[in-house]
This record gives sequence, structure tokens and C-alpha cells, in this order.
Amino acid sequence: MDNLNKVKIEVAGASYTIATYEQEGYVRDLAKEMSDDIDSLMVRNPSLSMNDALVLCSIAYLSEYKKAEANCDHIRSQLKEYLGDTARARMEADDANRRADKLARELEELRKRNGF
Repeated sequence: MDNLNKVKIEVAGASYTIATYEQEGYVRDLAKEMSDDIDSLMVRNPSLSMNDALVLCSIAYLSEYKKAEANCDHIRSQLKEYLGDTARARMEADDANRRADKLARELEELRKRNGF
């Protein structure tokens, strides 16, 4: 596993130090995005407290996560179906090739017997 990184970030004016295995730039980008989202929400709704803005952003992020997770599950399910269809098609193709080979041998045998 990679080394544990300590990353200092700022979100909505508050400083935090996070211990993470993620890359520093990635964590900083997340913090900037969250801070921008909070700032935008508070500009659109000046009566919101910081806690309210944090809760609303958290709910929005969790909703996006749940939707992405459901989408991944759906894609996994489709992939399993496609893999099953591919395996069945491969077996059918193999079976058809065996039958074609058998018929080709029978045809060749018949041609030899009948002098063709």
C-alpha cells in the first residue's frame, strides 16, 4: 500500500489536515470542489448557516454516490448477461462448426463412394 499522506485543506474557510492514502492533488481538488459548492449554495441562499450548507451538500453528494452505485450494479448485471450470451453463442458456434465438419466428412465420403 502507498504511504499515508497528510494533506492540509481548506473548506469554506476552515482548515483541516487529512490523513489519506490518496494523492495530495486529488484531495485538494475534492476540497476545492466542496468549498465551491458550499460557497455557491450560501450565495444562492444567504439565510443558510454553514451547518445547513454542509448538510445539504452532504445529502447531494450521498445522492450522487447512491445513483452511481446503482448504475454500476446495473452495468455489472448487464455485463454478466452479455458474458452469458457470449458463452452461449460460442458454444453454439462450436457445435455448428462440429456439425459442419461432420457433414463435410460425410459429403467427402459420399463423393468417394460414388466416384465424384
